[in-house]
Amino acid sequence: MERSAKWLEIVAKDHDKWIKLVESFGERQYKDDIVQEAYLALFKYTTPEKIIHNGKVSEGYMYFTLKTITYQFYNAKNKIHKISIDEDENIIQLVAENNIEEHEAFHKICTLIDQEMESWSWYNRKLTELYRDTDMSIRKIAAATNISFVSIFNTLKNCKNEIKIKFKEDWEDFQNKDFHKIREPGIRKIPKKS
Repeated sequence: MERSAKWLEIVAKDHDKWIKLVESFGERQYKDDIVQEAYLALFKYTTPEKIIHNGKVSEGYMYFTLKTITYQFYNAKNKIHKISIDEDENIIQLVAENNIEEHEAFHKICTLIDQEMESWSWYNRKLTELYRDTDMSIRKIAAATNISFVSIFNTLKNCKNEIKIKFKEDWEDFQNKDFHKIREPGIRKIPKKS
């Protein structure tokens, strides 16, 4: 039995918003194709219950879907090398590596941050996870939890600063593509005080 795709009409109502979101990732030429691929991926891999809540499309879900497909597009684009037929025919060009080392390094940093968050107070950890892992804004979190907007804002700001300080060297190593210098999860590094 075929699955109905009627629910995708609700997602597609915000088509212009999804196009602008892909543009914000820096993709202008293939933005329409990426959004169409997102619709196909949603139909293939998800259900309406996961993305539509109370008749509204989860913007966080769409953000991560579009970001993932854009990233996959860039990876695929990096593997393709055009070879001119006018040049020497004996030149062989190999496809680029698919950045496995970069993905592993990024995963290491994410794991380090998650391990650090385990040592935080329950309040700090839960607010940070709620903000990071859902599509809820600070205002929505404040309304849902009856915690003041200012308290949530300050907590998130302080937690973000703590992460920036503790993982500054690891992030710089990642940006400089010195992936081997990023510490392994489970090993604590005390940041240098400036």
